[in-house]
Amino acid sequence: MSWVRLAGVIGLIALVIAGILAYYSIFRESGIEKIVIVVNPIPKERVEVEARELESFLESRLGVDVEIYFPTSIAAIVESLRFGHAHVALGIGSLPASLAVSVANVDMPLVEVREVIIDGKHDAAPYYYSYWIVLKDSPYKDLSELRGRRACFPSELSTSGYIFPMYKLVQLGYLKPPVDPRQFFSEVIFAGGYAQCWEALRKGHVDVTIMAGDVPVSLFWEAMNKSRVLEKQGPIPSHVVLISKSLPDELKNKIIEALLELNNRPDLMRKFVSAIFIRFEKGNIEEHLKPLIEALDATGLKDRYLRG
Repeated sequence: MSWVRLAGVIGLIALVIAGILAYYSIFRESGIEKIVIVVNPIPKERVEVEARELESFLESRLGVDVEIYFPTSIAAIVESLRFGHAHVALGIGSLPASLAVSVANVDMPLVEVREVIIDGKHDAAPYYYSYWIVLKDSPYKDLSELRGRRACFPSELSTSGYIFPMYKLVQLGYLKPPVDPRQFFSEVIFAGGYAQCWEALRKGHVDVTIMAGDVPVSLFWEAMNKSRVLEKQGPIPSHVVLISKSLPDELKNKIIEALLELNNRPDLMRKFVSAIFIRFEKGNIEEHLKPLIEALDATGLKDRYLRG
């Protein structure tokens, strides 16, 4: 090897070493030895292999230990960010994101684009809509006619299946904050999911329910083909990424770059974010979360969720 070539190789090695040292200095200066990433509440055992793969990928990009934290509730997500136990929230729902934004020192650099159905058309978007539906042969033509009737909601923590439908009732003047659907309906069922609520409506156990554009395609079309839409609400924001403002800007940028690189691994992200994940794209709190923040304030549900 000639001296010129050898000098070039040595120079290249020196540049790489300098880059690595500069990279690690970010962590030394900030005192950060490990990045903790919180995800949506899912059983850790179900994705243990994928979790190790994701941790290894991020460690290779960030040059520091990475730990994925599996919370047991929305409250645990919010509290982990609020008290600095987690640095990043990866692809969490818009409800815990909105609550965290109000109490924790976080930014929202990325939003999730997902496979959704909007007004009967398949789309890729960072938002979607939900719909009040009744069976096709139902006598009810308007939500006002359902006062004193029976309703099914998937969960009190569902953004599209409860918060936005409650917001619609407030907007129409049928409820006042703090909302309680029992002030309007004679019977309220929280069935645990959209499929369960559709089954309750289909069998005549309730008079009205909610269907959303982010449910499995087969469920959406089965329900919508056999029902009528009374009202629509949204846009409902999709999942997001939150990053602690306490992290150095250079480190935050590295995390964002690494997460955007994961757009090339939708199979992995669908394990941690949602089964209809397409990609992350840049976003901001004001535009993305504004509809939900307004819905939480108008319904009085924000304080209820923060109190746990």
